[in-house]
Amino acid sequence: KLGPRHCHELAPSPVGPCSAAMARVPSSVAACRGGRRCCHAGVAGIMMAALVFVGYVAAQGFVAGARSAAATAPAPALRARRVQRRFSSVKCKEAAEMLEGGLYAYLDVRTEEEWQDSGVADVPELAMVTSHVPGPRGMAFDTQAWLEKVQRIFPDKQSKIVVGCKAGSRSKAAASVLEEAGYTELVELDDGFMGWKMSGLPVKYP
Repeated sequence: KLGPRHCHELAPSPVGPCSAAMARVPSSVAACRGGRRCCHAGVAGIMMAALVFVGYVAAQGFVAGARSAAATAPAPALRARRVQRRFSSVKCKEAAEMLEGGLYAYLDVRTEEEWQDSGVADVPELAMVTSHVPGPRGMAFDTQAWLEKVQRIFPDKQSKIVVGCKAGSRSKAAASVLEEAGYTELVELDDGFMGWKMSGLPVKYP
């Protein structure tokens, strides 16, 4: 049986981090007559309080480390959102069949010099509105000015239009502008007027 001897005579001195923990848990321990920690509070209670304190310190270190890592971590890269187009791309022979009966109109977006030098598609419905023009930094596309011209020719946004350029690059940009403006019946000439001419399809000169 335990007599009036104090717990410090029975319990071994804590080692390592527990020493600091034991020093900081006096509120949970009763004091004996000599003012030293006593077994009245129970050795188990002392050790439990010490372990709780050690766990608290460890948790503080973990949170501090997490905050530091979050502060120094690079911001996640933003992904560019891809907008899926609705207009379709067709080759010149398929486009010629669509244009032959006049159900679709052909919108040629090349420059006037290209029309004069290479000719234009000889189709029932033809509109010529230049999209890209040479600028100090290459080809420039004034989308708003170009769109206003096209809207005067095709005020109905359900007009069936085949958009074509020389090789299929400018026509895709032009068709995208029309699509964003609300036109719904669009087709783009994938191989352009070069493919049209090489396929032996009808050509005329303005």
